[in-house]
Amino acid sequence: MSRTVLALGAIALALALAGGAWAGKRYVITSSSQVKAGSLTGANIKDHSLTQADISSSTLNALVQAAPAGPAGPQGLKGETGATGAQGPKGDIGLQGPTGDKGDTGPRGPQGSLVNYEVDSGAAWALSNMPNALKNANGGYEDAGIVVDLGPASSFGGVTFGGSGNLLDNVWITDGGEAFTPGYHLFSAGPADFSYYSDNGDGSWSPLDAKAASHGGSLTTSQIASTYAGYEVYAWVGVTSDGSSIVTGHISSVNGASVNDDVTLNTTTAAVN
Repeated sequence: MSRTVLALGAIALALALAGGAWAGKRYVITSSSQVKAGSLTGANIKDHSLTQADISSSTLNALVQAAPAGPAGPQGLKGETGATGAQGPKGDIGLQGPTGDKGDTGPRGPQGSLVNYEVDSGAAWALSNMPNALKNANGGYEDAGIVVDLGPASSFGGVTFGGSGNLLDNVWITDGGEAFTPGYHLFSAGPADFSYYSDNGDGSWSPLDAKAASHGGSLTTSQIASTYAGYEVYAWVGVTSDGSSIVTGHISSVNGASVNDDVTLNTTTAAVN
C-alpha cells in the first residue's frame, strides 16, 4: 500500500511541478526515489490536476477495495408481472363433504294392481291381472267378478261392497296357489286347489269345495279367521248365471277400496272389465 501512495504522490507532484514552481524553483521528478516517503499528502495535489487516466489500474483497484461501501440506493420500480407458470400436477382427492339437505318428495308413482279378474265359462275358469273374458261353453253355469286382497285371514272381518246389479260375494283362502296365480284351468283337470266359501248374508259362510268342507261345513266369520290364520284372504265380488241368462253388474268398491269394474254374462261370453 505504501508503494501505491508513493507512486500516486510522485505522479501528482510531477503534474503539479509541470505547471508551477516548488520552493521558488522548477524541478522535474522522474523517479519515486526522488520523493521522500511521507513528504507528499493529498494536500500537495492541486484540485482536479489528476484524472483517472493518470492513475494506473492497479492503484485504482487498490483505492476501490480500500474505500468503504456507500449507502444503499433507493428501491427500484416494480417490474412487470411475469408470464403464467405451467400448470402444476393434480392434487390429492379432498375429504368427503357433509351430506346435503334432503331433496323434495318425488311425484307419486303409478297405482299398482288393486284387483285380479276372474271369469268362468262353464267349462273352464281363468284368473288374470287385467280385464278378461271367456266364451260361453254352454255348461249350465257362468260367473264373472273381481278378486281383491283383504289382508291376513287372522284379521278377517267380513266382506262389504258397493255397486249395482245382482252382486254376490265369496271369500278365497290362499291355501292353494291357484287363488293368486294368473292362469287358465279346465274343470276336467280337477277342482281349484284352494278353499273358498259363499257369503250366507248372516255372518256365516258355506264351503264351495271339498277342501273347504273338510273344516266342518259352514263357518262363522270369526271361525274363518281362526281356522285359516297364517293365510291371506281374498274377496270375490261379481255375478253368476245359468249360462243362458243375461246378467250384468257394476262394482264400485270392496271393503272401502274404490274400484270401477263392469261384469257381464250372456249366451256369448263371461266378461269382466
